[in-house]
Formats: sequence, structure tokens, C-alpha cells
Amino acid sequence: MDDVTSNYDSARLPEYTRELIELLRLRSTPTALKFFEKKEDMEAVPKIRIPTPGAMFTACQMVAQTTRLNYTVGFTNEHMPTLQCSGILGLISGHHFKDSPHLAGKWFKTEEDALRHQRSAYLPQKHYEAVASSPMVSGRIKEPDVCLVYATPQQVVFMCCGLQYEGYESFDSSFVGESSCSDSWVRALVTDKPCFTIPCYGERRFGGVLEDEMLMAFPPRYICKMLDGIRNLSRNGMRYPASPYGIQNDVQAGMGAFYNLNALRRELD
Repeated sequence: MDDVTSNYDSARLPEYTRELIELLRLRSTPTALKFFEKKEDMEAVPKIRIPTPGAMFTACQMVAQTTRLNYTVGFTNEHMPTLQCSGILGLISGHHFKDSPHLAGKWFKTEEDALRHQRSAYLPQKHYEAVASSPMVSGRIKEPDVCLVYATPQQVVFMCCGLQYEGYESFDSSFVGESSCSDSWVRALVTDKPCFTIPCYGERRFGGVLEDEMLMAFPPRYICKMLDGIRNLSRNGMRYPASPYGIQNDVQAGMGAFYNLNALRRELD
């Protein structure tokens, strides 16, 4: 996608986020993630909450404290209860994650299946000591690495279509299965491009993700392109939410604003 940084000002991320919330009527808090090579830098984030020694939370629980409670939170490997969280976030060496068949007999029938799962996941290319999660509107994390928006499928459609309005590219979605935060949080970090996925069982069981939610992840600089596209779609008549037209109504009046109804006839003549 071309020219995504020309209008982006990182200091205005809270302002951009408020507009996104308003345009799409978002229910959960858009969330900024930052990966830290040094724990001390995470600890310096303003008003950050760090679990007490000995407490353990999944990574999606920690992020959910932002998306559901508006907390700014930080965590390290000592707070992670499982290899899955630690490996996907780059808090341990990637080979420990990729070579572990520990999900066999639980999520997968055989060790071979479990290893294929582990090796299909997106993993960070660096080692990190800590991660912080904070509301995008707060501005507490300077220069976040990834933005996360838990949203309904229709809201995800509008975010994707907004990004496609100018400088079109198609989107493909991946789903590794359990630990699908790899398909969103880490995929956006590694590829440096927007992506979306279906949150996994773990995110729903522990991370508070709602039944009707998907997840859009993107590097922060894409938010201006997204907003500009959504605004233009709105001016062209495609606004969130799409109002049901009715399955038994003559479609011509409703489609005329969005499609050239004469194009088919011209092509067939």
C-alpha cells in the first residue's frame, strides 16, 4: 500500500483513534502494543500496571485489561504461564516454541500435527524482554509497534475497505488455530502490514473476546489511510452500519448509488 505515512503524525494517534471509534461505533478499546528489548523501558511507561511477583496471566488476559478495562499494562516472561504466550511474543527463543510438541493430545492428535502447528506460526524476529499494552487514545505508549482493534465482522470490513480505497491491495487472512494472536499481533509486527483474523479459543476463554468479534491489527501509520478511506466511502453512500435493504425488495433503487447498473447491459450487448 502506497504513501501510508504522508499524513501520519504519531503524536496525533489519540485523535485519530477517537475518530475511528466514532465512525465505526467501536465497543472495545483500540489498543496499542509495544515490544521492548529492555524491561526497564517498559517499566518507564506512564501509569503502567505490572502483575505482582508470582502472579501469572496469559498474554491475551493482559491485553484484555486494556481492551476491556482501559488499563495500561506491562508484562515479561515471568508473568507468562505457557510456552505459547512466551514464544509468540518473542520472550523466549523461537526454536523452543517451534520444536515443542506439547499441544499433542490436547489441540492436535499427534506430535507431528502439534509441531506443524508450532512451525506455521508467525514469530518475532527479535528477542524481547517485555511488552506493554495501552489504550490508543491515552498516548502513553510512544511509537507503538502494533495497533489492535477487536471488532464485529462488519466493522472489520469497513477497516479493510477503507485501506483499499486508494492504492488497492487485496487482503488475505491466516488462522494458525489455537494461539491465533500469532495471526494478528505478531503478523502485523513481522510483516509491517495490516491483517485480520478470527480470535482463537484461548482469546475467548481467557482474553474476554466476545462471540461476535474478530481482530484487526495494523502498524499505527496505516490509521490515516484507513480513516481517509472510510470517510470517502461514507461520502459515496457506504456508511457504517450497513442498513439491511430487504431480501424481497427490487434492488435497482438501492444499488444505483454504489454500482453502475448499465454496465452489465453494455457488456452483454
